[in-house]
Amino acid sequence: MFDSSLYETDFLAWINQQQLALTSRDITALDWENLAEELDSMGIREKSELKNRLVVLLAHLLKWQHQPTKRSISWFTTIANQRDDLRDLLAEKPSLQQYIPDTLPKAYRNARREASAETGLSLASFFETCPYSIAEILNPEFLCNTTDDFEKAMKK
Repeated sequence: MFDSSLYETDFLAWINQQQLALTSRDITALDWENLAEELDSMGIREKSELKNRLVVLLAHLLKWQHQPTKRSISWFTTIANQRDDLRDLLAEKPSLQQYIPDTLPKAYRNARREASAETGLSLASFFETCPYSIAEILNPEFLCNTTDDFEKAMKK
């Protein structure tokens, strides 16, 4: 039998209890309601990570495109790292691909606002809808060529 109070009082102990119940296939020890809630939360976190990574990457791509004289190693490495991390995330969790069509416009909305605030350029300076496809966004040679080293990228 499981201790349902652990979910509220000691989450790690609850996880260990549920892991043991799953491993031993003890269905009477499973906290079905809270397990379902946690699985739902896990899915939400995965989608949120996708959106957050897209926001960071898109904001940096916009800054890279609109302020070539202010390009920095920091922008370059952020673009490179976010591209790598997004490709890794999508490879590890391929079902996230299905959420890109709904997530990309929302991520771009936030990235556009962030890029405007950080560059001092008006919001109208940036396209209202995302001008990049997901293939372009993830392409290491698009806009900011992250297959090159930083010095070569800065000369372009």
